[in-house]
Amino acid sequence: EVRKLAERTQKSLGEIEINTQSLTQSINDSAQAISEQTQGIAQINEAMQELEQSVAHNTQIAATSSNISENVQKIAQDILKEASSKKF
Repeated sequence: EVRKLAERTQKSLGEIEINTQSLTQSINDSAQAISEQTQGIAQINEAMQELEQSVAHNTQIAATSSNISENVQKIAQDILKEASSKKF
């Protein structure tokens, strides 16, 4: 009777060890996946920051271009006004 109990206990301990090893491997796999996802998120964040900088730079260029365009239009109007006031 004691021998059977010892055998069953030994068998149960072996199964517990196998389950523990399996659980440990699953945890390690999950940790690796989380690490890879964290790296991916960091890369996405870096790309988003670069994109935001590009958008801000493009906005500044567009504003400057708009100002130049307005100035050129005013100069053109002044030239036309000056030319129409002169007689050749």
